[in-house]
Amino acid sequence: MTFFVIILLILIPILSVIVWWPIWIIFWIIADIIFAALSIRIVRPNRVETVEFLWKYNRVLRQGFHAIIPIIEMTKQQYLFKRNFSVQVEWVTSDNVSASVDLNVVYYVEDDKDDTRNWNIYKSVYSIDDPRTLMKATIDEQLRWMIFHFTHKEIFGKREEIWLEIEEKLREKLKQFGYKIDSIQVQNILLDQAVMRAMNKEIETAKLKNAAYNEGESKKIMKVKDAEWDKEAQILLGQGMAWQRMEIAKGFKESVDMIKAADNSLTAHHILNFLLDSSRIETLSRIWEQPNSKLIYLNENLEWKTSEWKLISGSDIMN
Repeated sequence: MTFFVIILLILIPILSVIVWWPIWIIFWIIADIIFAALSIRIVRPNRVETVEFLWKYNRVLRQGFHAIIPIIEMTKQQYLFKRNFSVQVEWVTSDNVSASVDLNVVYYVEDDKDDTRNWNIYKSVYSIDDPRTLMKATIDEQLRWMIFHFTHKEIFGKREEIWLEIEEKLREKLKQFGYKIDSIQVQNILLDQAVMRAMNKEIETAKLKNAAYNEGESKKIMKVKDAEWDKEAQILLGQGMAWQRMEIAKGFKESVDMIKAADNSLTAHHILNFLLDSSRIETLSRIWEQPNSKLIYLNENLEWKTSEWKLISGSDIMN
């Protein structure tokens, strides 16, 4: 067909020169230019054009340069790139809560390289006027049925189930008209504002309750740990004091044994008084070694004590 149009564009000026007067050459050149402009079709990428010969489907023009016969042939364009279609459906759940679901459908026409009437290009151009109307009707019907079978709490967890069900139904419908579904995204699910606020409040309360429980458990654990640490400290302190007393007793015993070895006539009473006086003197000497130290004697009824407990020096013992 392109070759035929080119021949006409060349032959018309030549015939005008041969058959008619030269004055008609200008007329035929202008007519030739107009004819050429109406004949040329440049098909861009991701597009096709169907050609109708005398209003009857004839062929498909794909990407590139083409020519048609003006008036006798006409074209219709079809896009092959992927397109988005957003749909919002509002309905009520099974527990009578208003719900709104937003979907985005990505669809396209696939060029199967078949120009017959039974394949995608022909069906997408001549079998349906507006695929979006069909998609919206199908989504409305299917999605309202699904929303009605969910509670307002269940619907948020049904995103995958929703898009799988809708995609299956749309794929079957659009296949009849040469269209294909690339993907469906569930963009948003909204409930009535009052219900949303109540749900948010419920979630907030549950989180606060959980936080309070965790805080109480933490305090409980800390108290138990503190009690265990205190118990261990007391045990260690008691063990230390017992060890200290044992060592003191051991030291006293060794001292008593040494003194008895020196003089068997000394009684335990004399030996004990001697050791206590020695310890007191040692303590006083240590206090005196400290800078700025002061020693205060308290009244301990020394007259009675000296009458009952006579201080015995080392020389008294040895004598």
